[in-house]
Amino acid sequence: MNHLLLWLFWLSAGLLAYHLVGYGALLYLWNKLFKKKHVPTGEIAEYPKITVLCPAFNEEKVIEDKLKSFISIDYPQDKIDMIVISDDSTDATNEIVKRYTGQNISLVIQKPRAGKQSAHNYVLPLLNCEYVLSTDANSIFDPGSVKLLVSRMFSQPKVGMVSGELRLVRNSDRSSGEGLYWRYESLLKEMDSRFKSLIGANGSIFLIKKELFGKVDPQSVDDFERTLEVLKQGYLALYEPRAMVFEEETEKASQEISRKIRIISQEWFAMRRNALLLNPFRFPAISFLLFSHKLLRWLIFVFVLTALLSSGLLAGNWFYRYLCLIQIAAYLLGAAGLIAQSKGRHLPFSGLPGYFVAMVWSSAVAFRNFLTNKNFGVWKPIR
Repeated sequence: MNHLLLWLFWLSAGLLAYHLVGYGALLYLWNKLFKKKHVPTGEIAEYPKITVLCPAFNEEKVIEDKLKSFISIDYPQDKIDMIVISDDSTDATNEIVKRYTGQNISLVIQKPRAGKQSAHNYVLPLLNCEYVLSTDANSIFDPGSVKLLVSRMFSQPKVGMVSGELRLVRNSDRSSGEGLYWRYESLLKEMDSRFKSLIGANGSIFLIKKELFGKVDPQSVDDFERTLEVLKQGYLALYEPRAMVFEEETEKASQEISRKIRIISQEWFAMRRNALLLNPFRFPAISFLLFSHKLLRWLIFVFVLTALLSSGLLAGNWFYRYLCLIQIAAYLLGAAGLIAQSKGRHLPFSGLPGYFVAMVWSSAVAFRNFLTNKNFGVWKPIR
């Protein structure tokens, strides 16, 4: 029995360590040893026609800043336009957008409310462009972002999608841990791209060839499933970290839980629809990236639980007893931090443990949703 518990503990701990640290370190070493650095494309003689799609539901607090950032984009004005797809907004979103129509901005209202993916599907017949740029209402464009995306798109013949970088901005001294997590996630995206391809774009800013921007399942998570579709059709999805949008970092990890549950649940279903990409004989590099970057993250609750239980059952040995106590202390600190955040308080040193506990809980609930076929089609802004 002890041998089985020892095997279970070290397997669980090893998979956790591999996903959280080892996978990134492995990619870093591989890219350092075998991959050339990206050489930017030279000056583009003629820029392609781009339509920016921005679904929005009750975004009156941020939509004007979004529109102003679009107007300020450094890109030929006759080559870019923006469609704001109001998902049957009930606040002042529609009225604010109407004030900017005529500046390469148009408003389309989706009734009844049906979610981001349906919003994209809804405007497909309206698109008259070579590329589509998907973005979110609360993501503020850096002026040079679009030219950088186009330059990266033209850098290789088989590139079908380019994702930019989401930069989180802190507006207070309190942090949910999201910023640190997202910086590491952005680094992983860049290393995935250098190794072979992205396996999930940033929904806040990605550019995709129009012919690859087809209908998706209304219950899908748009940025992930569109990336998988690009890969299935033999194209690559690359990362351009200099093409940036900016969003406010959430102050409470508890605010992120419902969003993470929805996204991970949708990703499970998207992966099931695109399970072919997990075939290591047909897609060796992509299946490796999906397993290391996505599947292990979605199953992180399993490894946390088995590592904790097995170390507890081995607690007769002082080494495993201390390991068990360290785990319990970290998870209790994280849980206490989440509870404090929900009450408007801040518990020192609980930001990162709280965010990790939120991730573990979200992954467990999302897996239950996947097993019970519970899905989500609409979103609610946490702002």
